[in-house]
Amino acid sequence: MSSQLQIEAGPSTPYTQTPYIVGNRYLNAKTSHPLTLRYIGPLPPSSASSSSAVSEGEQIWLGVEYDDYTYGKHNGTFQDTQVFRTVEEGSGSFIKYTYGSNPLRDGKGLVESIEDRYGRIVLISPEEDIRKKEDEVLGGNDESVILGSSSNAIIVSAPNISSVKARIGRLEKIRNMGFEDEHIGKIGGDEHTRKVLRQRMKGLKWLNLSNNLMNTWDQILEVVDCFEALEILTLNHSRIRAVSPDLPEEEKERYISTFKRIKELYLSDCMLSWDEVCSLTPLFPNLEVLHLEANKRLDQLTSIPDGLGELRELRLGGCPILSWEETVNTLSHLPTLENLDLSFTPLSSIPHTETKLDNLKSLIFLDSDISTFQNLHNLSNCLPNLTVLRLTIRLDNPIDGQPGEPKKSELNSVDDKSLRSICISLFPLLASFNSNGITPNERRDAELFYTSFVKRQRQGGRQEDWGRYEELCKVHNVPLIDGDDSGSGSGKVKKVGVGRAGLKGRMITLKIHFSLPLPASSPSSTITDPFSPLSIPILPSAKISLLQRKLCKTFNIPTSQWQNIQIYNTKPIPTTQTGRVGADEDRIEGTDLERVNKITNVWEDRDVGWWFEDGDEVFVQILDERA
Repeated sequence: MSSQLQIEAGPSTPYTQTPYIVGNRYLNAKTSHPLTLRYIGPLPPSSASSSSAVSEGEQIWLGVEYDDYTYGKHNGTFQDTQVFRTVEEGSGSFIKYTYGSNPLRDGKGLVESIEDRYGRIVLISPEEDIRKKEDEVLGGNDESVILGSSSNAIIVSAPNISSVKARIGRLEKIRNMGFEDEHIGKIGGDEHTRKVLRQRMKGLKWLNLSNNLMNTWDQILEVVDCFEALEILTLNHSRIRAVSPDLPEEEKERYISTFKRIKELYLSDCMLSWDEVCSLTPLFPNLEVLHLEANKRLDQLTSIPDGLGELRELRLGGCPILSWEETVNTLSHLPTLENLDLSFTPLSSIPHTETKLDNLKSLIFLDSDISTFQNLHNLSNCLPNLTVLRLTIRLDNPIDGQPGEPKKSELNSVDDKSLRSICISLFPLLASFNSNGITPNERRDAELFYTSFVKRQRQGGRQEDWGRYEELCKVHNVPLIDGDDSGSGSGKVKKVGVGRAGLKGRMITLKIHFSLPLPASSPSSTITDPFSPLSIPILPSAKISLLQRKLCKTFNIPTSQWQNIQIYNTKPIPTTQTGRVGADEDRIEGTDLERVNKITNVWEDRDVGWWFEDGDEVFVQILDERA
């Protein structure tokens, strides 16, 4: 896709018989759909050498491009002739024009919209105020208002609306103002009114002009110039003409002197390319937040942007970005960037890169298309100081916008809880995952889960880089494993099924340590020494809840109370020359083990083999039914 798209009006010049100008933006008078006028003339077009005058009886057509391509019918072609070019495929259409008709409608002026909502900008004189009060005394206080969403079709009687406007029309106190549904097309008003507006609205901080009909940055400049305290400018769903990358220095300074007050700029769904963004950003030298979501032409970040030395937050969600390396290389030139949004992008691979985004603290990556654990490892390596992560994995495979068959991948094959634990383990500074805070205990449990998870993967032959696995094994005193099945590694290797056959041969044996006191012994109880672990054989495919019921029988407890059996995995207590290191409250009495994760209740949907291997030592706590 071309980064700089030049839109042509067509081979013929604008006809003076129409009130419209090619390149300007209008509303379709019948449907109120916003559009850009691309062509005025006959169909098929006259030759370039012909006069712009209309021959007698010649029909004039208006070639338009709709903001929403679904209202279009073609790409600006007529009988295989390219009359004009569209930015988006299928967004073009022709509208018949006859003398005196008004198929297109101009947008409103901002000054007019402010006065419609808040009352007059220019304060009235005392004489006018007296006449106004006399009118009210005589009964002239019944006014009408037009419902804003009715396209002038619904007029409602509103008694004393003037007094209401007077109360809310204190322009000096307004901090936020939005006209996103009013299709603002210009600043409007005379010079005196704009001067008064500038004086009265010195406190305005945020202005929302989304869905506007302005087509040049000069028009935006006129608007911003009226609000000296403006910091946040929202122009979503606009179609503003791109700034020339070769803007004269004098012209550039004119923009900078006004736009330097803007700290947050919202340009979502504006059909911008990255090159056009790079031409625009030098005019906004103090930008801290830039939103560029859903720009369909923003598919690659090739150029290094200027003028973004203060940028803290960049949102690119919904843009068709494909290359992770290119994106990282470009963003590494933004020294203050801390927050990044790449949600709903088609990024499907995150390869290892030497370039790191050390300053990035927050990443939003919703509906991500990445599919492997290696992608996550590379992501954590590239973002070593990440503290906030929002991540979900796309489940469907959308083709042409339609949901397809669910994809099967490594990442969407694990449940949300496991994905959370894996992400917590891979990002050492992570403090929040999917808007939920991470406690020190959760981090410890997640990291121990990750070492167990990786061990199973490596024993299954997966020998790729597993991120922080070895580091976490050392931190938590977990034996390493080399991943082969020969038993030559330093950690444990599965012993299941060696030299045996059938279900019995596939069973694993767990060593059960338990808390005291126990229920009174009975003839069926096998417990003789409370400090000696019990051996419980069980299939790895059995559910944790089945293990709980089996333990009920072992401890002579009714199986209806199986949820009172709380199961923990364990780890050895590390020691030093000066003695044992560990938390006393987690130590298992009479052993050199401490309990780690409680795997019942929250994890009861897992198989036993998900948590345990043959010979693992397990701690069981029996809750008092009367508690």
